[in-house]
Amino acid sequence: MILLSVNRYDGSEHFTNMPFLASLIMSEEEENKEKETPTAPPSMGDDWGAGFGAGRTRLFDNPTDFDIYCDRERGINYIFHAPELNCTIDFLEYDHETQRITVQTNDRQRFDLGTKIQWLVRPYIAKEQNLFIIRTKDGQAIDGFEVPLKIKEPEIQKTLN
Repeated sequence: MILLSVNRYDGSEHFTNMPFLASLIMSEEEENKEKETPTAPPSMGDDWGAGFGAGRTRLFDNPTDFDIYCDRERGINYIFHAPELNCTIDFLEYDHETQRITVQTNDRQRFDLGTKIQWLVRPYIAKEQNLFIIRTKDGQAIDGFEVPLKIKEPEIQKTLN
């Protein structure tokens, strides 16, 4: 699920809103799961593993393990996830060519986030900034951290002239 906010919550610092945001997002998911009739998979799931990131190890085992949330009004972006991470993230790197995010760890491992960044959130994600990665359980924020998102420099084509 990818969300864009249009309203301020209470105007205070973003960490005070984490449990509220997590419970709001998770509770909406649970309500919708019971009411939904079987339909085509969401676009993020359609792209799971497709494209240039398919050959690399994924940070998450499947697309339902994480959600990307963009607060357009405040300019803050989040990645909510349920499973515990088995690495320490140093930074994230967005590639405009593949429209994917590579996770770089402190011990120099590289993982693919697991999906293309879709057109709806691309303008908010595809720029240098800090993202907040928040682990949740039962709709509540457990812990989180801020991590820089860098933009991958385009590769220069070498010619033999």
